[in-house]
Amino acid sequence: MLETAPLMTDPATVATAVIERYGPYVCWFDADTTDVEVFTEGGTWVGTAPEPNDLGELLEAFEYRQAAGGE
Repeated sequence: MLETAPLMTDPATVATAVIERYGPYVCWFDADTTDVEVFTEGGTWVGTAPEPNDLGELLEAFEYRQAAGGE
């Protein structure tokens, strides 16, 4: 289940978190941690990359699982 997105009226949230879109994926970057939460545009959780440099590996593994599952 997805959590409710933080209100962007909170100045601390605006300064410390960013949502970026990479094609059909949405990534949540939080400045308080190196982890990057990744979801599909439909809301399916893809996984957590330990750092932004690992996004490619995470997305590749997710797409491989999807192809192997016939989806």
